[in-house]
Amino acid sequence: MIDRLGRTWRIVWTGCAFLYFALVCFLLAIVTVPGRALRGGTRSEGEVWSQGWTQRGTHSFFQLLRATRVAELECDDLERLRRPGQLLVANHPTLIDAICLMSLMPQVDCVIKASHARNAVLAGIVHTAGYIPNDDGRSVVERSVELLGENRSIVVFPEGTRSEPGELNPFGRGAAHIALRSGLDPVPVTIRCEPATLYRGLAWWEVPERKFRITLEVGEPISLAKLMPEPLPTPRAARVITAALTEHFERQLNLVG
Repeated sequence: MIDRLGRTWRIVWTGCAFLYFALVCFLLAIVTVPGRALRGGTRSEGEVWSQGWTQRGTHSFFQLLRATRVAELECDDLERLRRPGQLLVANHPTLIDAICLMSLMPQVDCVIKASHARNAVLAGIVHTAGYIPNDDGRSVVERSVELLGENRSIVVFPEGTRSEPGELNPFGRGAAHIALRSGLDPVPVTIRCEPATLYRGLAWWEVPERKFRITLEVGEPISLAKLMPEPLPTPRAARVITAALTEHFERQLNLVG
């Protein structure tokens, strides 16, 4: 009976939390869409200002999850995560991975699914915060390099979509091409969710048997100079970097056979 009541509690509050998140997105759009226009400044300044508001809103979402004992979010080194001008590369085990990073970073540009830019709930903040739809690979790389050149941090999920427990989806080469074009060493961020939930193919109401915890581990930058002591043709260099990223996450998640 106690287990059943606990599960019902978590289902109800998980649903409430997602409704709250939708409301937060709606309110953020109301604040940031006209706010950006009224405050003036450059496009970049407006986007960073909007991202600051997004951080506040998404942080409150995780405060609700914590207060209702549905979930917790932890990061091993917030200071390192928040350093400006970083190319962050993360795995993608849950539905809310990007929201995790947004909630912890006052400034972060996210490469997101193109469908999110057309989503009624998300379109407002995607537009005002300047997040990057992934519908065109060349544009993603160019825009990402431009933002990094402005000392803004971006996060890329090379799997492209959520993975299932104990797996990694094949990594795309977008992050590698951004690293090559920008000259920045990618910083891996390993995301773990225990117990596993909100993964691909699992409905939000299929809650785990207990409160889940999402942890973010910020790794050391992967040195391009060490990976490639000698210059390589771009396609081969992208393969080398992508293989190194894949190997890092497989090792961190204990997926190496």
